[in-house]
Amino acid sequence: MKLFCISFLFAWLATQAFGAVGEQVRDGQVAAQIVTPFSEVAPGQEITIGVRYDLDEKWHTYWRNSGDTGLPIYIEWMLPDGVEAGELEWPYPVTYRNAHLVDYVYFDTVTLYTTLTIPENWEVGRVFPVEVETDWLMCEEICIPGKASLSLSIPVGSESIVDPAEKEAYEDTVERWPAPADEVSAEVRHSGDRIQVVVTGVDVADEEIEGLQLYPVDPFIAPGGAFSWFLDDNRLVGNFEKSPYASAIPETAELVMVKESGWEELDGLKALSVLAVASEDRILATGTTGSTGGGSGLGGLLLVAFVGGAILNLMPCVFPVLGLKIMGFVEKAGSDRNKIVGHGLLFTVGVLVSFWVLAGVLIGLRASGAELGWGFQLQSPVFVFGMAAFLLLFALNLSGVFEVGFKIAAAGARAEKGEGPLGSFFSGVLATVVATPCSAPFLATALAGALTLPALESFLTFTFIALGLAAPYLVLSLFPSLLKKLPKPGAWMESFKQLMAFPLYATVGWLIYVLAGQVEGSVFLRILLSFTVLALAAWVYGRYGAPHKSATTKRVGWVVSLLLLAGAAAYGYPRESKIEWLTWSPEKIEALREEERIIYVDFTARWCATCQVNKAVVFSSSEVLNFIADNNVALVTADWTNEDPAITRRLAELGKAAVPVNVVYLPGETEPAVLPETLTPGIVLSALEGD
Repeated sequence: MKLFCISFLFAWLATQAFGAVGEQVRDGQVAAQIVTPFSEVAPGQEITIGVRYDLDEKWHTYWRNSGDTGLPIYIEWMLPDGVEAGELEWPYPVTYRNAHLVDYVYFDTVTLYTTLTIPENWEVGRVFPVEVETDWLMCEEICIPGKASLSLSIPVGSESIVDPAEKEAYEDTVERWPAPADEVSAEVRHSGDRIQVVVTGVDVADEEIEGLQLYPVDPFIAPGGAFSWFLDDNRLVGNFEKSPYASAIPETAELVMVKESGWEELDGLKALSVLAVASEDRILATGTTGSTGGGSGLGGLLLVAFVGGAILNLMPCVFPVLGLKIMGFVEKAGSDRNKIVGHGLLFTVGVLVSFWVLAGVLIGLRASGAELGWGFQLQSPVFVFGMAAFLLLFALNLSGVFEVGFKIAAAGARAEKGEGPLGSFFSGVLATVVATPCSAPFLATALAGALTLPALESFLTFTFIALGLAAPYLVLSLFPSLLKKLPKPGAWMESFKQLMAFPLYATVGWLIYVLAGQVEGSVFLRILLSFTVLALAAWVYGRYGAPHKSATTKRVGWVVSLLLLAGAAAYGYPRESKIEWLTWSPEKIEALREEERIIYVDFTARWCATCQVNKAVVFSSSEVLNFIADNNVALVTADWTNEDPAITRRLAELGKAAVPVNVVYLPGETEPAVLPETLTPGIVLSALEGD
């Protein structure tokens, strides 16, 4: 028996990790362990302790602000009674770009340290136990969640003993900790979706600006947004885009600024920690030096504006207009020179007038106190919906679905073919309209200045953007000899016209993405379906309204297509939702039941077609909506689009394994009423009334 006990003790000891390093636990592509620079500690001593994550090659995990995607590492410390761990120290991350997404990540190895104090009365010779529950997200081409339960038993003696290897590893990590500098201060200025960080007290050379990286601890800056740095006297200024997921700018924001050559203010350390205060000061215009280049003062800004406007022609929004307009020049290559010049000038006037109107609206609204930026009209779901529908029709016209468009699309098509003076003017207007979703390289800097300068200078900047946009057409019209350099008219033009439809389809896709963030799920589904009806209207018109059809067939085609067009507009129009949905959780349901409210819970998922149909049918009923408003019914949505173990468990408790599932809790009732899978307004009303 004694031998058995001794064997058991040795076996138990073999499973325990003592000293400076805990047992390494692997989950997937990451191995985690608890580490400390001390192989032995003393009572009353403050010690540093951390969790080290060793990642397989090419895999990464995430910083405390993960960026566009991902989840930060999570650590829960389980310590003896009365002992608490301090704040985690996060080494600065690196920027990881994947297509249009930008994340803040760690590769290879990262250790997150904290501090704790061994109690004064801890008995010498008794190990100090540390346990950790940690989880993380590990990604390469795919992302996998990982987790581990870790432990470390630290020997306690009369004095502390340092482990040389772990002490060196700790010191290496400290080199990557962001540190504050006494003389450095910062402020965050904002206007609409623009963020400006103004840092005072740093020494940065012109050639060091381009490599600067900013990592906000609070996710209020768009990680993948355009940004630029410039020097303004003794201040370092950065222009950024506000994150679409940020509801507000924090009053104080912790920022980590990384300079590869090291900060003199930190004796060569690369990561500077700055606590920036929100400021109501006006955003500064671009200075004389910046990572985006340019000249000095207003002259440099106007040059940047002209170049940015010219590059707009290569953006997916505008490129089809460019291609078709040049095709129009090809067709007119043998025409009267004066007519060609006239068309080019009218196109330029159309662009200028449109930009002047846009500038006037922006300046006027800014003067009234509104905070607006480029493309402010895209903040309106109605405008985005109309713009997407118009561009979809335009693209279908280019693809050959119909040869002569509806009234608006036809005007656009005729304009692009250069039919008459008004056509050239209208095509200039159209080029401006479709340019608003785009920001070309250089243009972000010019717009930053245009939106903050005094009215006259702002107006002038918009004028130069317009001249840059119109420049290719204006040059071709003023120097018709250049038309000889263009290809001869031929069958290729039809193929080229159809090819130009695809950048427009891409723009429609982007506008739909914008809409997805502006409207509620069922409204968004209606918009998508309305675009299908819109395409059907275009097809009917192209099929039965073509000029070669009989008069009766054409009239029927026109009427049907117009009815479909009107129906698509009416059905897809992004109306503001009249109801508010709460997010499901067991705690939320309990809280609502304590208030003795009627509760309607919709277990749903975006990929569930029946769910979307149910919601559209039920909540389009005025009777249902009136009952909900009159009786203060709580509407709760449990979104199962992505895996959620809590929702899965609740569905199992209800005897269900799939969605849709809709239940109603009535005050005083112990269990909810589970409704049928297919719903009508009458079924829901009966359940809410308790019938």
